[in-house]
Amino acid sequence: MHEVITLKGGSLNSTCLHKTNDLWFVRKTISTNSNREYGYVRWYSQLKKIQRYNNLFPGLTPKLLDVSIDSKGDAYFDIEYINAKDIKTLFKDNSLLTNQIDKMHDALWYAFDQIHSVEYKPNVNSLKLYFVEEVEQKLKDALNFEEFNNFFNLDNYHYNEEIFSGLKNTIVHEKFKKLFDIKIDQEGYVHGNPTLENILYSPENDKITFIDLYEEGIVDSKFMDYSQILQCSNSYYGIMNDSPKVISGNTVLSLSVIPSSLDYFNKIFKSRIFNQYGDEKIKLVDLFEATQFLRMLPFKCHAGDFNSAKFFYAHACYLVNKII
Repeated sequence: MHEVITLKGGSLNSTCLHKTNDLWFVRKTISTNSNREYGYVRWYSQLKKIQRYNNLFPGLTPKLLDVSIDSKGDAYFDIEYINAKDIKTLFKDNSLLTNQIDKMHDALWYAFDQIHSVEYKPNVNSLKLYFVEEVEQKLKDALNFEEFNNFFNLDNYHYNEEIFSGLKNTIVHEKFKKLFDIKIDQEGYVHGNPTLENILYSPENDKITFIDLYEEGIVDSKFMDYSQILQCSNSYYGIMNDSPKVISGNTVLSLSVIPSSLDYFNKIFKSRIFNQYGDEKIKLVDLFEATQFLRMLPFKCHAGDFNSAKFFYAHACYLVNKII
């Protein structure tokens, strides 16, 4: 008996749970033809990173089982099925008590510390390339879509009871760009895409498993990893991504309900960053947090999810204006 259950995956890939007798595995399938840059290239980077981390950090990522081409000519890889929920789902389901959140928080830092322990000489000016590739190029790609382009060209946006300018505004754009003159003093191995839905946690075993790792981050900084946690806990990315969004002219609104337990987790996670690294690194994390919402714009546009693209662009601009 072979049962296939469709799971939630990325914008452009198909992710399915396969059940064959006693063997359960997850298959991630991608087209080798359409949207190659935001589909196949990203899929391939995940494949190679899982393969590498299976050897370097046993148990932190699912085991890679197979890779091939299916009968339609699409590429796929199979990984072991981990019987655990992702952290975002645990928060949405209100599954964790405060003491369990504390344990999960410690387990997450322990898992991060294992990966981040491998360091190498940094490319000190790589933030300048990061801005060109992950901000300007991602915006340029998204602007090829007329619906997003029209929204981008509005004079200002109304969000969170505030009115602010977007990156179309030359002053805002140049002030933001100037922040990327910071010298990077440390790089090393990273997850690359640790949103809370890309981290599985088993309260019974107190075990973290990283999924959907990502390669093309330009800057291999652990502070980038931390920013993607905050993208979800501080900026509520995963919760808002699953919630209806209202876009009316220049006004954006998310109809999401934020679990109080998520706010508690956010408080202790941010405190850990501050206590361990200080205010200077908090500013770098804030900078990365804002850009996470810009990096995803082409993925949302290529998937036809323009409401999310508009909402996350407005949220990014909201964060940028707070930073500058």
